[in-house]
Amino acid sequence: MYLKSLTLSGFKSFGKTTVFEFPSSVTAVVGPNGSGKSNVAEALRWVLGEQSMKTLRGKKGEDLIFNGSDHASRMSRAEVKLVFDNSKKQFPFEFEDVVVARRVMRDGSNEYLLNGSVVRLKDIFELLSRVGLGATQHHIISQGEVDRILWASLADRQEMIEEALGLKEFHLKQREAERKLTETESNMKQVEAARREIQPHLKFLSTQAEKMRAHEHFARELGERLGIYAAREKTTLDGFDREYQIKKSPIEKEKKEKESEINEIQKEIHNAEKRFSITKKGVEFNTEIEELELKRRAFERELGKLEGMLAGAAAKPDSPIPVGAFTRSLSEAVQYVDELMHKDSFESLKSGLKDIKLKLEEMTRLLSGDAGSNDTVKLQTEKICINESLKALEKNIAELRSHEREDQSVREDIMVDLREWERKLRTAERELEVVRERMREVEFHEASYRSRLDDWKVFVRDNKTSVPETSEVEAFRDDVERHNLLRAIERLRIKLEEAGGIDSSVLKEYDDTKERDTFLASELADIEKAHKTLEQLMQELEEKLEEQFSDGLKKINTEFQLLFKKVFGGGKAQLIYIEPSMNEDGEEIKGGVDIAIDIPRKRLRNLDMLSGGERALTSVALLFAMSTVNPPPFLVLDETDAALDEANSQRYGDLLAELARKTQLVVITHNRQTMSRAGVLYGVTMGGDGVSKILSLKFEEAKELAESAG
Repeated sequence: MYLKSLTLSGFKSFGKTTVFEFPSSVTAVVGPNGSGKSNVAEALRWVLGEQSMKTLRGKKGEDLIFNGSDHASRMSRAEVKLVFDNSKKQFPFEFEDVVVARRVMRDGSNEYLLNGSVVRLKDIFELLSRVGLGATQHHIISQGEVDRILWASLADRQEMIEEALGLKEFHLKQREAERKLTETESNMKQVEAARREIQPHLKFLSTQAEKMRAHEHFARELGERLGIYAAREKTTLDGFDREYQIKKSPIEKEKKEKESEINEIQKEIHNAEKRFSITKKGVEFNTEIEELELKRRAFERELGKLEGMLAGAAAKPDSPIPVGAFTRSLSEAVQYVDELMHKDSFESLKSGLKDIKLKLEEMTRLLSGDAGSNDTVKLQTEKICINESLKALEKNIAELRSHEREDQSVREDIMVDLREWERKLRTAERELEVVRERMREVEFHEASYRSRLDDWKVFVRDNKTSVPETSEVEAFRDDVERHNLLRAIERLRIKLEEAGGIDSSVLKEYDDTKERDTFLASELADIEKAHKTLEQLMQELEEKLEEQFSDGLKKINTEFQLLFKKVFGGGKAQLIYIEPSMNEDGEEIKGGVDIAIDIPRKRLRNLDMLSGGERALTSVALLFAMSTVNPPPFLVLDETDAALDEANSQRYGDLLAELARKTQLVVITHNRQTMSRAGVLYGVTMGGDGVSKILSLKFEEAKELAESAG
């Protein structure tokens, strides 16, 4: 199927009937600005059902009608006709040609025609959707809309793609099925209401008809049903008792096991907390270490003073030193420092330092008793003692820091164990609560059983019912069956009380009413069957739509990637389907189709960063990919090449030539590269009368004429 011709009569600047024929796969429309060439694209858009006057550059329908000029009278109506070749019967008609037309009058009224017959806009949409020409009109790209598909929302872009894949027909069928489903549900409600309306009266008549039965029959049937109820109820209650006794024992056992498990876990937690409490906290270690550091700094200051004094005494003459007594005292001090280094507590260390101080004072007295009070010896002795004390302090500080690290590691291990036991405790408590809930259910059913057993005993006593002693009596399958039998018994009681004759007119009314109820029940069954069929149809349509959309999107992606690489010399381009979702407020976020691109030698990941020419080429590549996968009857491009430079125009022309092998192209252009790809060239001009006229040229005929002339 292809587009054979376009006829404009009184549409915008085409004040006279103008016919465009499309014998070539590429037809170009050229002309100066303001000549009316873009009106050709708008005419195509309008005849295919466009409803937006803004898109058609007008405010009301009257604006589409040629308004006349100084040299031409205005028209009373505008009409556009499209003629499609239907030789392959893509449209469901036997006609070889299908003519779609649209008219608008001065009063704003519109009418649509199909092969001369007036039809609805809905009929036009349904017909065109079969060949991929839908309401989104993605196949007609007017001036300034070349990148419309890039800026469209995800949902709108999905609609365009579905339409390009020829899936619009499924949406139309879905909406039709939904409409029929709504009507079916309405019919169901009406029939159900009619049945509910006659049910009380039918029930009354049925009761009256039952009075014709003999009193003995009702009494016998009532006695039988009372016995059946009593026996089945007893069997049911015995089964309940056995069932819940069986359930109760393992649940009680499980409950005790869980409580025991919780007690064990609590003991482990208590032990862990106890072990944690006896470990030292970091602040205690810090306090001890700080006090030792203060002592160490005091010794260092004292050592500094001694070294200063030693330096001063070095200039004085040497004096004899009591070596024997001094050596013994020094050895005793060193031995005591060694013992002190193996103590752990700060109090022991503090006490040891006091003893060291006393020994140092003793050594000082020893030296001071010597003739001449040898100051140098005293100072050296004090220096040695202080150095030994410093070494002891530093060793104790190091040991404390080691103990602190060990203690911290122990505390961390205990905390890990404690958290693990607490997690096990919470898990066990939750499991225990589940067991307790099951136990409560068992206890509830036990109480229910006791209550029903008491009711059964009262029932047997009051009705003087004999219960057959057999274990083969069937228990009630559910409460519905039990209540149904009780209601049947109550109805028998009423019938027994009201037993007697009725006149024939009541019987006839009963038969008529019963027949009507049966008819309504049959109608309701048919409607419910139709309802189910429609639901299945909608499900099948949805599945088919999803399947074909998924397959079509993959094919479009393949073509899109190839064309994108061809246009940009590399890079990547992809269509990504986004599933609908829900936000935090529970509102539905619409899904759709997103576009991801990667232009070579540029770090562009966002469509907003593309230049005008890049947007045009990307849009053209996508539109051409859509048209390649499911070629529409024709594709209209209104100056989509306006933003392209010479190099890109060449690529654009190559794409046109390749696409022309699959679909028919109508291009409105100023670009010479685009014109060179056309088989037919229409020139649109406007004279002094303000009416657009056309001049046509077939390049093949022109070439033949040129060759013959040569």
